[in-house]
Amino acid sequence: MIEAWTDSETGIFWLRDLLPKDVPVARVLTFGYDASASSFYSAGYAETIQKHAHTLVASLQADRSIEGCDHRPIIFICHGLGGVLVKKALAYSASRTSAQVAHLYTIFVSTYGILFFGTPHDCTNTASWLELTSTQSSELRLRTTEPTCSQFNSTLSRNSETLELITDQFAPLMKSFHVFFFWEEVQTSFGHRSGFLVEESSAAPILDNTERSGIDATHSSMVKFSKTNSSSYRTVIEALRRYCREAPRVIAHRCEKALAALARARSNEAFELAGFDFDIHHERLFPGEINTSRRSHNRFFFLPQETAADFIGREDTSDILHNALFLPEITSSISGQSRFVVYGMGGSGKTQLCSQFAKDNQARYWAVFTIRATSVETAKDSFAGIGKIGGFGETEGAGKSWLSQLEERWLLIIDNADNPDLNLADLFPEGDRGHILITTRNPDFRSHGTAGSVELKGLKEQEALHLLLKRADIPRPWDGSTEAAGKEIAQTLGYLALALIQAGTSIYRRICDLKDYLNFHSHYRNQRRARPHSMAIPEDDDIVYSAFDFSMNYLQAKRTIVSQDAVELLNMIAFYHFEHIRVDIFTRAVGNRRRALATAKKFITSRLLGTIITRLQPPPTLPQFLRQDLETLNPYRVRRALHELYSLSLISYDGKDASFSLHPLVHAWARDRLDQREKALWSQIALNTLTESILLPPDDAGEIHAEFRKDLLPHLDACLAACPIRISDYQSLLGRIQLSYAKFFQQTLLFIIRDQTLNAGKCGYVYAERGRFVEATVFLLMVKDALVETLGYENERTMAAMLGLAATYWGLGRLEEAIILQKRVVEARSKAFGPEHRETLLAMDQLGRSYWLHGQYHEALNLQQLTTDRMKTVLGSDHDDTLMALDNLGVTLGSWHRFQESVEIHQQVLLSREKRLGATDLETLSTMHNLAMALLDLKRVDEARGTMQKVYEEREQKLGKEHPWTLWALCTLAKIHIELGLLQEAEYMLVDGIAAGKRSLSENHLGVLMGCGELARVYARQGRFDEAEKLTLDTIWRLEQSRGHEHPDSVYAMWKLAQLYELQEKIEEAVQACEVALERVNLRLTKQHPFGKKIESKLCSLRNRLRPKPEDSLRDEHRQTAQDECHVVRQFKAHSQRTW
Repeated sequence: MIEAWTDSETGIFWLRDLLPKDVPVARVLTFGYDASASSFYSAGYAETIQKHAHTLVASLQADRSIEGCDHRPIIFICHGLGGVLVKKALAYSASRTSAQVAHLYTIFVSTYGILFFGTPHDCTNTASWLELTSTQSSELRLRTTEPTCSQFNSTLSRNSETLELITDQFAPLMKSFHVFFFWEEVQTSFGHRSGFLVEESSAAPILDNTERSGIDATHSSMVKFSKTNSSSYRTVIEALRRYCREAPRVIAHRCEKALAALARARSNEAFELAGFDFDIHHERLFPGEINTSRRSHNRFFFLPQETAADFIGREDTSDILHNALFLPEITSSISGQSRFVVYGMGGSGKTQLCSQFAKDNQARYWAVFTIRATSVETAKDSFAGIGKIGGFGETEGAGKSWLSQLEERWLLIIDNADNPDLNLADLFPEGDRGHILITTRNPDFRSHGTAGSVELKGLKEQEALHLLLKRADIPRPWDGSTEAAGKEIAQTLGYLALALIQAGTSIYRRICDLKDYLNFHSHYRNQRRARPHSMAIPEDDDIVYSAFDFSMNYLQAKRTIVSQDAVELLNMIAFYHFEHIRVDIFTRAVGNRRRALATAKKFITSRLLGTIITRLQPPPTLPQFLRQDLETLNPYRVRRALHELYSLSLISYDGKDASFSLHPLVHAWARDRLDQREKALWSQIALNTLTESILLPPDDAGEIHAEFRKDLLPHLDACLAACPIRISDYQSLLGRIQLSYAKFFQQTLLFIIRDQTLNAGKCGYVYAERGRFVEATVFLLMVKDALVETLGYENERTMAAMLGLAATYWGLGRLEEAIILQKRVVEARSKAFGPEHRETLLAMDQLGRSYWLHGQYHEALNLQQLTTDRMKTVLGSDHDDTLMALDNLGVTLGSWHRFQESVEIHQQVLLSREKRLGATDLETLSTMHNLAMALLDLKRVDEARGTMQKVYEEREQKLGKEHPWTLWALCTLAKIHIELGLLQEAEYMLVDGIAAGKRSLSENHLGVLMGCGELARVYARQGRFDEAEKLTLDTIWRLEQSRGHEHPDSVYAMWKLAQLYELQEKIEEAVQACEVALERVNLRLTKQHPFGKKIESKLCSLRNRLRPKPEDSLRDEHRQTAQDECHVVRQFKAHSQRTW
């Protein structure tokens, strides 16, 4: 440790030899630990930091206590990663406020100032730290096995997140200290390159009430002062003298205030959740308010449902749960993640218990999240939402990855995991920093409770009585007859919280009084059992169902418009998912219906024609509030009906009134109460109402509409499961005859087909937008077939449907089918609109892009050149469509190795898009990405790097770390780093990027395979040939399976394999690989393509190296000598150009 602070030439250790003379009042203590970069960037990075931090606080406190100077001011002087350790130590000390560990709190209270020398505060170049370590220590190189550097790859992303979290933890404490940041001004040599180990922006962030200065030295030398007259040393000493002068008065005042505040807080059982805020710049101590502290500690708080204001009981169960997760005697025996299972019958209050637990312990958790586990899809959506919050991307894998990397404690509530077929273990993120609560009706899931489990039955009698009478709003004091009646109701309802709430609500609404409730309940229960279609349900559910029947009969008996709307809404939402039903599903449906009626009214000018059309159209299968005429359609009917359901406790609003949910038992009851005919009718009405709320392009533009469709997905899934869309096959001979007949004599059938087709189109659109291409293809194929038979290929709606279907084929990798459809649309639009019409040109551009992606570069280039020429003439050079087509053409020119032309086109498009859209618009970033790749092809590597770095940073900020576009940018940036010789940096990027790509996409996705190919290049240049060959062969196989043998991507991978063999002097294998590549070139690219010529030239060169030379055939009597001569002749010169 001392060597790191000692000048090697003079042997001066300035903290010992210089500082005591300039600051004689200082007592200098050092803290030793393994400060090597490899120890910090190992797999247990977070744990390493935490252990060192705890040791530092404990050791420093012990020394100060033994020496009798517990309240002596502290000034920390930190270098490099030691500063990260000090930040973590102070955050740890600041949290030690309970009676048992308050002595550790004195370290935080006594700290006056911190000097950070080259400490990374917001990011760190891990590769440079490891490279510096290996460059400086030959001993380390000898001691380390070959995979040492690579073993850190999988932890880099986690280490970056750990650094960010430590910074977040320390940020609220900074105002408590005087902080001086120093950065290095001389670059460090890494052997083959030079650079700053920690950039100024990271070492010295510009913050209020902090000081900054540069040090004229490298990172390693910036703390090795040898002369007292150097300007850097004088700056440091001046700060230390000033701090030492001011610190005693401030720290004495702070300690006095802290002791008083601790004494006051001890009287509060929740003191561990409180804490204090110091502001050293005002020399005052602010006793922290509990609520403020809770808000600052807990950053995210998403409960399964709002906690009830009248939550009653469950104290014993809450204590069990609390002890299982927080009591040291119990938690110390749990190895790994702490999970607790709450199981029991429906309506027993499992979700409410967990929500209340989270609320009570909010300040103990940095984040609280909920996973809706009723289905695999809802669970995926929940994790995707967490991933978006964490900035990792909106995918299931991103959400799990972010949680597993958090160092702070989090709580995950997996709610309604009732399906016995659910693989519950798949929902557990890795790591042990979090707590997981599971609510389920399935007792078999108890096995997943590492911290324990509890069965939730009915409430205790007194708890149940209080809940019932409080919900019924019967004022205290309660007389004996009231309590007796209440206890009898509670007993009959099995002490179930949900049934008691329903009963109390009925009494409160004066549907019946307390003493008559059981008579009504018994009546409706008998009535339910007498129904011919009544299903056999469990006894406990039957008790609750009868309570719901009570409310339903009340609604039906009112016979008002509002009550009837409420009944119809309940019938519909029985076929949606029971959680987070957006109110604007219904209000949007009303608005869209109004617009459709208004548009129809404009076009139907003749009263007679309107009457005919009305008579031909079948009556709309919609709820009454949507079946009104233009003048009476009103969204307020929906809100009034929902309020009616809410007042009867049949629904609950999610926080605000933007969405609502039903308890699973209410949801099941709402569907079970319908007979088969009613289920068929109301499931169709539910689906029609959903699709009525959806707009198709171009009316759907905007993020608000996209977010709405995303939230609609679970309800669409549930609805289609109950009411699948089926359109009759009219392509058969009989079907065509029926259709022809309908056109003249049964026009009502055409209206039915129209409505079915529109529903299918909207469903397909929503599924396609969310990347569920398999489902989207089913619906869009229905739409295409129906439109072809009813309207023909040349109808614009048919062509739009064909392009939509082609796009889903694109998403599924079925490019041949996509191209067939797109060609048909180009032909149809050319015939219908003309070859230069905008719609025709857009279809041509899409077809050209498909040709390129499919590796048909000849067809792509010819079509795209024709398209862009026509667009410039018809639309203008700056039109958005023209810019898109030009950008696509630039990419294709790059595929033809016409790199200069590609750069010029992308620069032209970029200039226009920056003016029209801005420098950070996603379309602008796409062009910048294309430009960076073209610059790289021209070997203008530095320009490419700067451009690509900006693209990556902007996409990461806008889309998240694990969004496919962000990962694509990361892969390209890594490719640039390879060309710059920054192999370790490229390796770290690619390893992390590939892992994220597999989580977000799939192992065989093109982007993942591209990353694997680049990683193989890194391995090859590092001399790790076995790893490179294994990865390359696996990538080739996957490309052949997903893209085909003849695709240029497969050919390129085979070409890279040949180069890898050549690099290892495996010339025969290289020739074979080249021959395969050339054979495949002829299948699609042809030898006329520059790449084909390149492969042919390389094959010729390799064969020449195999061909025997004339002198090799000479023989003489000294055979051994001849063999030696042959060996000398066959030596190959090293290639000056690196192909890998």
